[in-house]
Amino acid sequence: MTFKKENILIVDDNNDMLDLIQRQLKSFNYRPYKASSVSEAIDVLKNSDIDLLISDLNMPNINGIELLKFAEEHYPAIPKLVISGIPSVYNIVSAMKSGALDYLTKPFTSEELHKTILDSLKKRNFISKTSINFQDINNERSYGGLTGNSVPFKELIETIKRVKDTKATLLIEGESGTGKELIARAIHFTSKLANKPFIVVNCGGIPENLIESELFGHIKGSFTGATENRIGLFQSAYGGTIFLDEIGDAPMSVQVKLLRVIQEKEILRVGATKPEKIDVRILSATNSNLEELVLKGLFREDLYYRINVINIKTTPLRDRKEDLGILINDFIEKYSHEYNKPNIKINEKATDILLRYNWPGNIRELENVIHRMVIMSDDIITLDHIPENLKYHIPSSDTIFKSLKEHEKEQILKVLSAVNNNKTKAAQILQIDRKTLNQKIL
Repeated sequence: MTFKKENILIVDDNNDMLDLIQRQLKSFNYRPYKASSVSEAIDVLKNSDIDLLISDLNMPNINGIELLKFAEEHYPAIPKLVISGIPSVYNIVSAMKSGALDYLTKPFTSEELHKTILDSLKKRNFISKTSINFQDINNERSYGGLTGNSVPFKELIETIKRVKDTKATLLIEGESGTGKELIARAIHFTSKLANKPFIVVNCGGIPENLIESELFGHIKGSFTGATENRIGLFQSAYGGTIFLDEIGDAPMSVQVKLLRVIQEKEILRVGATKPEKIDVRILSATNSNLEELVLKGLFREDLYYRINVINIKTTPLRDRKEDLGILINDFIEKYSHEYNKPNIKINEKATDILLRYNWPGNIRELENVIHRMVIMSDDIITLDHIPENLKYHIPSSDTIFKSLKEHEKEQILKVLSAVNNNKTKAAQILQIDRKTLNQKIL
């Protein structure tokens, strides 16, 4: 199996900026194409298989907005990023309306560029998977970036198909790690809004004193540090979808504003006196019990009913074991690609352990385990690559037939896991010296 390097077109009339981004893209293992004008960029788009477009806005003769419009009309599946050294509310909104998925302000770091590219290519992959699913309507093992074959999975896909083209508010509830953001992405990228922005907001990850400004934007001078007018995430999602993850963590002051957004379809920036209309679909998610939070007075009841017009409850991985084999293979393929190890396989014994484990951390835990195993293996993933703490939480019918040495080793490893692999502390608990402990776990 060979993996394709993504082709990325950079458009900027500043040759120094072109050369800088080209070097960065090569270091990320992408194949860069360069254009110093809109007309050059259009020629590249016509003659090359481009996977991502990165364009400056302020260029002579024809500006970047016109390029975005051309690309959106003729190449809608190509994700588009905007870079600019002169950010303005008008430019950002115009870029989003013209098909841009994200906006970077110069100067930006290499890490910021790389993260934005990865996010955009991920969105491109959702769109391409969607087109395959529309061609093969009977393929229920993969849909919009989700994979599975269990009854809960098929029911989930049927729900997504019913709701994806509505603008009704939708709440996704479920345990941590069950793929709530993946479901939100599938809803967006299989819908008629697929080529519009998809903005993710972690309501618990933004400091309370900043969340209102982040969501709704602010006016210059409205608070210390507000040195310019700035649009918020709701306006960045114009025409597309905003996903409010962990909405149960939103402070009460923001909950009031969110209620207004849903009811009036408008936002009020911090420091502004005039509201602004928005056009955005709102998806929310939580691993909290919002009904309990409502009873405790921690979440507004009126907001709860507003965000919960359509409800999706995720199924924990332990209740959809039929999907494990498909997910294991998907994650092996994903990380084999990332680490350029195209021939990695997993043997039967290692697979058996993964299938029998209960996965309390759900899909996120499974992905992390596969990620680690791909890094640690060369060609075949074996029992030696399975994390020790995982092995000893596997229910076994033949435990009684293990040797005393095996039982002893299991107990030592359990203690080591409990003390974060601190061998000195483990030896003290087991009342043996460190040298004996090392010998017994060989």
